[in-house]
Amino acid sequence: MKTNLAPDSLSSAKADVSATKMYQETAEIPERIGQQLRNAARLERIAQKLKRISPKFVVTCARGSSDHAATYAKYLFETRMGLACCSFAPSVASVYAAKTHLQGAAFIAISQSGRSPDILSACEAAKAGGAHVLAVVNDEASPLAGLADDVLPINVGAEVSVPATKSCIGTMSAIYHLCAEWRGDSRAREAFARLPSTLAEAWSHDWSHACAPMRGARQAVVLSRGIGFASAQEAALKLKETSTIHAEGFSAAEVRHGPLSMIDEGFPVIAISTFDATQQSIDEVSADLLECGANVLVAGDAVKDAICLPMPRAACTDLQPLIFLQAFYKFANALALERGLDPDRPRNLSKVTRTL
Repeated sequence: MKTNLAPDSLSSAKADVSATKMYQETAEIPERIGQQLRNAARLERIAQKLKRISPKFVVTCARGSSDHAATYAKYLFETRMGLACCSFAPSVASVYAAKTHLQGAAFIAISQSGRSPDILSACEAAKAGGAHVLAVVNDEASPLAGLADDVLPINVGAEVSVPATKSCIGTMSAIYHLCAEWRGDSRAREAFARLPSTLAEAWSHDWSHACAPMRGARQAVVLSRGIGFASAQEAALKLKETSTIHAEGFSAAEVRHGPLSMIDEGFPVIAISTFDATQQSIDEVSADLLECGANVLVAGDAVKDAICLPMPRAACTDLQPLIFLQAFYKFANALALERGLDPDRPRNLSKVTRTL
């Protein structure tokens, strides 16, 4: 397969993987997540308010990597809180100007910048529709934070590289922390306290051996299931952004419903372990893909005939997607450089996307 490289590509022979902002910002994540422990008092206040309000369901609103964090939130709220969680399409408010009845809903708007016009319109519509609005943002001075009833800051500092890394993991960890406080779950709180050290361990793993089989790829599939699906979506986006690979994230439950027909000899597949009740499904589909001749890279325990991407286990399986992403972002940065691309400045993209 031919590699699609930018004409002003970097020289992979000379590129220093640690020189990029993407690498440096991802390296900050363990420390930044540790600093989120300072949010405990605020989270407790928000959690107490949510308990008093007792929402009947949760609605999320986000785009890009923030929307993948929203997928993660969906599985947390539905499996741990017993609250149905759905995604609100921003265009319903920003383009169609439709009124939506959201009485009894906790509306969670997620945005790193807090400045995209469509998310702001959705937030205004949610308040008008009767929802309690919580903004999960990196910038507490943003318009989105000003609109919300409550603000949950992710506190990861300025993010310069176009691909969102520390803001995505920071959002996911903040949502996990919120869920733990809302439930009053001491074991989840303990698992959160151990998260920074496990992220640091994940960062120490070297997946550079996986660059060679991905160097010339034009397409790829990333699969997981359940709470791991969010990390599959996010990894696929990063492969698009940083390496111009047409990657798609799928649930292992969906691969046999059509995507399997794409797989042929040498087709790259990344399978993300969850180490929870969905693991057997992921393993079975990975075996099917190997039989089809796919080049399967398994993030987790070693699998016969697959390339192993080792990663530590989180203290709680709900945190495993964050552990995967910490190691994956490092790999994605290296892969982009191997392909002669600059991961900090993907072509045609900018840091803040202002969608109407």
